[in-house]
Amino acid sequence: MTPPSKDARILIVGAGEFGLSTAYFLLATGYSSVTILDRTTPPVPDGSSVDISRIVRADYDDIVYTNMVVEALELWKTEYKEFYYPCGLLSMTPRDNPKYLADALANVSEMGLPITQFNSGQDAAQYLKLAHDKPLDGLAGYLSHDAGWAYASKAIEHLFRKCMELGAIFIKSRVDEILYSADHSTVTGVKLDSNNVFICDFAVIAAGAWTDTLVPSESRMLATGQPVAFIQLTEEEYSKYKHLPIYINFVSGFYVFPPHPESHVVKAARHSYGYTNYQTVNKSSSSRESSQPPEVAYSQGETPPQRTTLPQDAEDCLRHGLAEYFGRDIAKRDFVKTRICWYNDTPAKDFLFDYLPGVDNLFIATGGSGHGFKFLPVIGKYSVGSIERTLPAKLLDKFKWGSDIQRKEDLSRGGTPLMTLQDAEAGVYPVYPVTDAESRQESPNRYTN
Repeated sequence: MTPPSKDARILIVGAGEFGLSTAYFLLATGYSSVTILDRTTPPVPDGSSVDISRIVRADYDDIVYTNMVVEALELWKTEYKEFYYPCGLLSMTPRDNPKYLADALANVSEMGLPITQFNSGQDAAQYLKLAHDKPLDGLAGYLSHDAGWAYASKAIEHLFRKCMELGAIFIKSRVDEILYSADHSTVTGVKLDSNNVFICDFAVIAAGAWTDTLVPSESRMLATGQPVAFIQLTEEEYSKYKHLPIYINFVSGFYVFPPHPESHVVKAARHSYGYTNYQTVNKSSSSRESSQPPEVAYSQGETPPQRTTLPQDAEDCLRHGLAEYFGRDIAKRDFVKTRICWYNDTPAKDFLFDYLPGVDNLFIATGGSGHGFKFLPVIGKYSVGSIERTLPAKLLDKFKWGSDIQRKEDLSRGGTPLMTLQDAEAGVYPVYPVTDAESRQESPNRYTN
């Protein structure tokens, strides 16, 4: 691995939070030639860096990420303050399942962040003035006052402008293939969907859920889809609920934002093990299967299809969670829009910042794993620190490609086990819930619901 020179022709594939933040910190530290390439101008509609809201929380069971969020919060509250809404975060779980929250609470308390604990859902409901039938019944947890949400698409637009002001070049195109030297030891460029070739001295692949389609990861990453739905509130309902914090149920995986100040829409989603979508990836020398988001041909004028329905398991989860927090009347309302948000998960849910083994000038920046966006203002610093090998050794080790793939149970997720999107849409689900990380792979044993 050889870090690039300051005048090297650097290509970044992907204009989401990993790609743009990496580009910004490269340019801000003196690299003079940075080209960003994506299928359409950011925010890219089918990427995970879009939409109206993303959670910003320091509540992690891993102190490394807690520290990183505290650093990012300083910028969310200053440079990015017009895109940040510090409404608080209510984290709840059944009283007999406290492991993740207990560790997260210990970490935010150690950092001195303000919290309010609740021994029951009734206590939390009274504090928040929730008046519907049995809100948050059977749960306990705490409110993290410093947490909030970011207006994701506008924050991405802001960072994109900053990159362009610093001299970045943006090219609108899909990358079909990475091109290598004859001995495969260096990248020479990329082949675009126009059949043109873009030459570079150093390449950063920050393609999110599409990364494995360009760089075979050998189980180091997996694109998974997560359900998202939107419900419209009236002006009166907005006034009633606008004071609420974000709410997460760490068993069902359900989470929901307060109504948006512009549209008065409530966004609800599930942070679970997700859906896979395996498709054949054909390259000049090979063919293989890879989970990936459905293709959108932006160059032909296509846009992501509008959905108003979700797989039944997802709809049931979201409506149950909405009833917990907003009551049954709002929970049974039609969704005005739905979508599948595509994560790029790593086995331990750690970010991946490392050189591809055996290739001297190819760097991978990915692995948001459903929790990356909150780090937007600072994540590029960690990416560039990994490129230059200047990060502390413990962090370089944490974010490495690694030859020994270590799976770790992600206790921040809940809901159904991993399954294919096709099975979920057909109503075909795993036989039973699974609890250990190894068995959360797709099971061949199914039953029809």
